[in-house]
Amino acid sequence: MKSKKRKKKIPVLILSAVLLLLVSGYLYFSISNRVEALALAREGKNWGFINKEGKEIIPFTYEMAWKMSEGLALVKKNGKWGFIDKKNLKKIPLLYEDALPFTDSLAAIKRDGKWGFIDHNANMIIAAEYDDATSFSEGLAAVKKDRKWGFINKSGEVVIPFTYSSAYLFSEKLAPVGVNGQEGFINKDNIMVVPPRFDFVLPFAEGLAPVSKDGKWGFIAKNGKVIVEPKYEQTWGFSEDLAPVKIDGKWGFINRKGEEVIGPTYEDAFVFLNGLAPVKVDGQQGFINKDQEIIIKFKYDYVDAFYDID
Repeated sequence: MKSKKRKKKIPVLILSAVLLLLVSGYLYFSISNRVEALALAREGKNWGFINKEGKEIIPFTYEMAWKMSEGLALVKKNGKWGFIDKKNLKKIPLLYEDALPFTDSLAAIKRDGKWGFIDHNANMIIAAEYDDATSFSEGLAAVKKDRKWGFINKSGEVVIPFTYSSAYLFSEKLAPVGVNGQEGFINKDNIMVVPPRFDFVLPFAEGLAPVSKDGKWGFIAKNGKVIVEPKYEQTWGFSEDLAPVKIDGKWGFINRKGEEVIGPTYEDAFVFLNGLAPVKVDGQQGFINKDQEIIIKFKYDYVDAFYDID
């Protein structure tokens, strides 16, 4: 249940289990308090969207798709990407080589091999001149040029120089960056808040960030203090006070103290959103609640978390 939005810039160690970035990201885009929510799902080779009752809302007709964000979902058909609304109406033509979901009112798109940013009317706001890019988050986006990463603002101005070997988007005022093969976190003043001493890091969520050292994953606080010792094979960040973790080949969930809340029994898992988490059993995916009750049966080849419709 890892989508391309979570794949973007995530370590190869995790990518082996990822279908699509993210997070663009892995990063959980801002979740509202609204109750209307849709989940991305796949049946066979086709992608669509379901609601929390398991009803098909957007037909399974796309080659690939991402979560709905700012009222639009990124979808792929005939090898090209564009955007639809929750009624499956095309709002931005499917003509891009690649793209990321809308965040901060802009979407990263790829044309002629380069990345830039468009608005909701498909106007080019930041010229397509970058080798790679993340979505905007907290007013900044990581972009790559001449093999180095830096950060730009929504006016396209470089605010953090192109000095990093890797970078990801800001979350909770800190962004993962790479220096000499190690990763840490900077703030928006380009000050290294958590020194680059980890093999891989993922963005902060609910005050904690997943970090990897010597092939094992744990969690740190914003001051760099280890809160949950690295002992897991894989993990994603915290959401609704729980984090999915993999140990001995199975996935379960822990709380912020590192205590096991749901035992490692699943073939795959992702974060809780809107009270439900995607999990995998016998090669099929569905949803459980925090009491481990099956809410949507295991019948999909892929499901993502339930994100609110912005």
